[in-house]
Amino acid sequence: MIQKIEPAAAIRLLDAKKAQAVDVREPDEYAVGHIPGAKLLPLGEVMSRAAEVLPDKDAPWLVYCRTGRRSADAVQKLDALGYTNIYDLGGILSWPYEIEGDFEGHF
Repeated sequence: MIQKIEPAAAIRLLDAKKAQAVDVREPDEYAVGHIPGAKLLPLGEVMSRAAEVLPDKDAPWLVYCRTGRRSADAVQKLDALGYTNIYDLGGILSWPYEIEGDFEGHF
């Protein structure tokens, strides 16, 4: 099931270790800055690598990208692959909490 989730609800799940963030941007974008602990699964690799990167199809996954377009596409693909607990977090540009990486003014 796909659900939208707001950053405030997402951070509560992440802090409680009840969900895992998934970044569907490209590796260079991830390196610039990402939600701490997020798994990297570029959109173009979702269909081929989801089982490897996200092995538990019933775990809560919080999917995000830069602005929300790629995350919306990714959650549809994950749903088609049988993932049952997917949240579309949207874009990291609207994430008001900690970001780790080497962002040097890239955002």
